[in-house]
Amino acid sequence: MNNKELLDIIKQAAKRKATVLHLFNEGLTALPPELFKLSQLEELGLSGNQLTTIPPAIAKLSQLKVLYLSNNQLTTLPPAIGKLSHLRLLYLSGNQLAALPSQLSKLSRLEALYLNDNQLIALDKSISRLSHLLMLNLNKNLLTTLPSQMGKLSNLEMLYLNNNRLNVLPPEMSKLSNLRQLYLSGNQLTELPYEYYKLSQLKKLTLFENPLPIESAFLKLVNQPAKIINRLNRQMLMQKLEEEKRYNSRTNLIGGGLITVFIIIILVLLAG
Repeated sequence: MNNKELLDIIKQAAKRKATVLHLFNEGLTALPPELFKLSQLEELGLSGNQLTTIPPAIAKLSQLKVLYLSNNQLTTLPPAIGKLSHLRLLYLSGNQLAALPSQLSKLSRLEALYLNDNQLIALDKSISRLSHLLMLNLNKNLLTTLPSQMGKLSNLEMLYLNNNRLNVLPPEMSKLSNLRQLYLSGNQLTELPYEYYKLSQLKKLTLFENPLPIESAFLKLVNQPAKIINRLNRQMLMQKLEEEKRYNSRTNLIGGGLITVFIIIILVLLAG
């Protein structure tokens, strides 16, 4: 689409007072100022183009509820995106984002955030302010850790973290009381925090392709996450029990036996 064709479409949208404008897969490399005069827009589709930046003027589209920016060449987002206070769905997958502006956390009505297939190496703790978030997709990034503040996303129901570089998870995520689906395959996890047994609403858990001390038969129980978590906790406690025994045998500590008894009691409870 050439510039003249684009301006004609924008002109027609303005004339019709359109609330929806889709410009998918049009080969756009830049956005004209005229686009940001469409203040009535509630849905804007710009996925599948060749955009490298989004102008700060995006803030003028203050009524936007849905914004598609997937499959472009974005390396950064303007802080002004935080002014889109009505935004509910934000699609940013398939770009080259290595970091997110802290202003993104001002999108207090956001319900779904797609960030898969980017180059994110870390998440800012301010993400915890997205209090209405129901779905967060972070598949295929470069994350090694997550901020403990993730546990404050109290409405989160689906969390996608497949194919990152995670080697540890924050125990605070056990506070995600509405979490129903958790995807963790293709990481470097050697254990789950013991506290995850508290995720009482969890209905699906994937942990394939992680160096976890658990039989593959249990990993296949993706729709029975409680069994996977209990098995991992049991394995972890058994390992601690063996370590405790070795330590006691070396030091001849009688009092250490109390810890051993405590671990055995927990193992019996887990088995039950």
